[in-house]
Amino acid sequence: MTRAMVCFLLAPALAHSQDISLGKLLVASGKSQDADFARTVILLVRHDRQATIGLFVNRPLNIPLSEVYPDLNGAQLKLYAGGPVTVGIRALYRSRIQPAGATTVLNDVFMISTKTLLGKMTATEPPSTVFRVYAGFTGWSPGQLQDEIARGLWHIFPGDAAVVFDPHPETVWSRLIGRLPRADNHLRMRNMLEKSSVQARKPA
Repeated sequence: MTRAMVCFLLAPALAHSQDISLGKLLVASGKSQDADFARTVILLVRHDRQATIGLFVNRPLNIPLSEVYPDLNGAQLKLYAGGPVTVGIRALYRSRIQPAGATTVLNDVFMISTKTLLGKMTATEPPSTVFRVYAGFTGWSPGQLQDEIARGLWHIFPGDAAVVFDPHPETVWSRLIGRLPRADNHLRMRNMLEKSSVQARKPA
């Protein structure tokens, strides 16, 4: 096997690791030592030249929304941690129809960040299967997230509304990590391909 073929076979995995875009899911790798991000799953709700912003989707606080934000209706709604930057409140809403004033994250998931729309939505107390409120967010400056991915701190998954609104968010991280091949399998594959390449170059 030629070196060019080795690079061709490995290219999809390498390209996938750099594929950052709106709506993607970041899954913390085992290399993450930061307590704020260890075992987290983050939905990217903004990604442009100025910044990247995400929300934790697997850290429910089990605190009533009304306890932290008494000016918002929805006493039965539970609050979720959105990230370590404890500024602002946002909500994710799953629907086929985009609410006026909401921004698109996925085809059927929208982010609500205006107080007026938040008030209207929380007043109806929609179920957590389609509506969740997050305190705070996660943010990266330009190039920062790319650097963290290059260091192996994150795995990137396609956006999935079922993951965002999973009924058991506490176990989402472990289930997503379980979908990944083991690291030793990646190394074994790389070694096998490189060995095949060396053997192919030896004279018969």
